[in-house]
Amino acid sequence: MCLAGDPSFSTHGTSTLESGKVALYLELRGWEKRSGSLAHAEPDEPEEARRPGGGHAGHHEEEGPSEEEASSQRLDLYVAWTPLDRLTLTLNLPWAFNGIDEIGDDGRTSTSLSGFGDLSLAASGVVWRNRDVLPSTWVEARLWGKAPSGRDEQRVEGERDPHLQVGTGSWDFGAGGAVVHRVAWASLYASALYRVNGEGALDYEYGDVALATLAVEAPLGHALGRESLRWLTPGLALDLRWAARDRQDGASYDDSGGTIPYLTPSLRIALPGFGEGRRAWLRTGVQVPLTNRWLYGSQDEEPVWSVGVGVGL
Repeated sequence: MCLAGDPSFSTHGTSTLESGKVALYLELRGWEKRSGSLAHAEPDEPEEARRPGGGHAGHHEEEGPSEEEASSQRLDLYVAWTPLDRLTLTLNLPWAFNGIDEIGDDGRTSTSLSGFGDLSLAASGVVWRNRDVLPSTWVEARLWGKAPSGRDEQRVEGERDPHLQVGTGSWDFGAGGAVVHRVAWASLYASALYRVNGEGALDYEYGDVALATLAVEAPLGHALGRESLRWLTPGLALDLRWAARDRQDGASYDDSGGTIPYLTPSLRIALPGFGEGRRAWLRTGVQVPLTNRWLYGSQDEEPVWSVGVGVGL
């Protein structure tokens, strides 16, 4: 839920699929984050005793952990299909690996969960382009939706932590758009999406999110005029994420939400195809936070690394 960036840009770059084509992209990402501890009920404690962002009620508040360190990885399979000219549907099937270390006066406690997460479906339609054949500029409108397909109320060591679950238990929706403009040496890209998150499992609701990306990709073969380098395409993006504070049991979780910008260099490598009309590629990238000061409360996010491989059929 805390990831920034544009999956469409990470998956396909600034290219679009032709009518009737399918593309598969498998990506692994990893990240770490440190924040104030989120309170969660003990096995014999009623739900209303929780205090989001402030420990447990009564004597639990002094004994509970003060911070948590999250270390997560996520394996995403993106299946994109263009059934009609101008329309592309992308199904995302995620597998989550979540780990949390709770840090307090009594030391460090580690817990982890893994499993199939919440699947999502995105629809992108080209609403304008400057020409039908080999356009150099076009505008897309996008819709996005997420279903609660992952497990969301698992107990680990007697507790159910919303941040540890592989699913949120909520139906979430989003809308936005993108624009692409190609020049002789590069492709320029911009996109924005606003996502509305519903209340999910354990009475926890992740804050609504606004995402924006400004990016450029420059195939070296074109940029330098060297045909031998056409298989290398470096990219650079500025990713921005704003999120409202999370809520649980009607109260805000103080150490959540806020704004964070990332600088994201990437490299796309063309691989030998698997036959006529097919293409394959490898992509690596890293999102580097430019500042954590605009995040609410006590939060510290580390760089997000990613590596993926794709094939167009």
